[in-house]
Amino acid sequence: MKNVRLWNIAGAAFALVAGTLLHFVYEWFGGNVWAVIGAVNESTWEHLKLLFFPVVFWWIIEYFAWGRGERGFFSIRALALLAGMLWIVAGFYTYSGIIGKNYAVVDISLFVLAVLLTFYLVNRYQEGAPFLPVASDLAAVAVLALFAAGFVFFTFSPPHIGIFLDPVTGGYGIVK
Repeated sequence: MKNVRLWNIAGAAFALVAGTLLHFVYEWFGGNVWAVIGAVNESTWEHLKLLFFPVVFWWIIEYFAWGRGERGFFSIRALALLAGMLWIVAGFYTYSGIIGKNYAVVDISLFVLAVLLTFYLVNRYQEGAPFLPVASDLAAVAVLALFAAGFVFFTFSPPHIGIFLDPVTGGYGIVK
């Protein structure tokens, strides 16, 4: 029997630990290209990976454990993840724009709150998901796949706009 609340608590804990580790994995593996699911620099875009990949990985496990046949499974989760990523972007640019610089403790807090928000929204809205059309799950999987591809692609070939800028090195994408 599934218990969505317990799965969400475990998922949030997993995402917090895995996301924290992903912050360092690229450096730990000497800049090895396969480690690009982790942050390759200090840009806001790269830090969204720390939320995205652990959460999606958890949901894949969850899907095969109990989610098959659950209408709205991916729809609710994709919307919740987009809300969590939006929280990180909006929170970072709002506070750093007002203060004029950023602080690691606030950045970490934004990540923790984004993880909690993401799993809270799944827990809160999963019960209404069976009323969503099957096509919404297909669209949600497509959106998640596009984000995953975008994270990898833009690691190697980022546009030269603010969200991709590494404030430490002043570079974009993989900077050696």
